[in-house]
Amino acid sequence: MRVKERKLIKKVKAGDDEALEKLFVLYKPLVNSVVKKYYLGHYDSNDWEQEAMIICYEAALVYSSEKGNFGSLYKTKLSNHARTLIRYNNAFKRQVYDQSISWESVKIQGIQEPRRSELAIPINDTYNEFVKSLSRLELIALMTIIGEMSAEYVIDHLKIEAIQLIRARSRALQKMRKALF
Repeated sequence: MRVKERKLIKKVKAGDDEALEKLFVLYKPLVNSVVKKYYLGHYDSNDWEQEAMIICYEAALVYSSEKGNFGSLYKTKLSNHARTLIRYNNAFKRQVYDQSISWESVKIQGIQEPRRSELAIPINDTYNEFVKSLSRLELIALMTIIGEMSAEYVIDHLKIEAIQLIRARSRALQKMRKALF
């Protein structure tokens, strides 16, 4: 591993945003090669860049030089994330097919008004239930997601390992999607 890269990763772990940007620029060709392999119609280059920056940050937090080189870890995490985004997008598209009916049944039954789904409870209650469903660690992770706490503060002062925080963030986001969307 290059010394410059090692120093940048160390600074990213310490919370240096400028180091994250420099590390990201260093791996921009890798990002471009991964992004070219995947297509999401509603994602533009800024969206991909933002996603790649987040994955770069997460990869830097969990990186250990004993386990290989950073570029491989980053490429794997970014590719996996892109596949997850595509799976999520495809699942959303399949919902349309699940709600469709065949032409033959339209001829027999006629056209019926589509059912409208409306929220059964106000959003405040939904949000409160979502927050109550989170564990202490997931609640801390949510605070880092919304910017109320920094990941560095959580890791250094609350003595939570970086990998635990990343996993808790993932669980919190999954629960949020399930509760709010």
